[in-house]
Amino acid sequence: MNENISPPPETGTGYLVVQVTTANNAIPLANAAVTIRESDGGTVLYELRSGPDGRTDRVGLSAPPRSLSMSPSENRPYALYNIEVRLSDYENAFYQNVPVFDGITAIQQANLRPTPENGSPGDFTLNDGQQFEGEEPKLWRG
Repeated sequence: MNENISPPPETGTGYLVVQVTTANNAIPLANAAVTIRESDGGTVLYELRSGPDGRTDRVGLSAPPRSLSMSPSENRPYALYNIEVRLSDYENAFYQNVPVFDGITAIQQANLRPTPENGSPGDFTLNDGQQFEGEEPKLWRG
């Protein structure tokens, strides 16, 4: 798909929940700071905290209308958002270009790794927030 194609006016609403756990989904992490931003301008839309179950509240986000995903089109049928997750004693995580569809609740898994014992935390970014079945995520250290 051509990445230079602009999305149509965003008239629908999609939803997003961020699930924060230790690596490999072992333990839910409470009180993680979660920031949701627009992917193009970086404007902060929400600042949330994960609850005892590791989940944030569900938030509504602008998305193109659902009808765009019902047939082939030049327009992107979803909106993109960036997510930042921070928690003391864990490395920060950044998820870029997380898709949100009109009328759908997306759950973004955020797996945090403990800060190394040398005390030098490193940030990591998941490549464009996209991972396909059978493919290892591409991570970069900051």
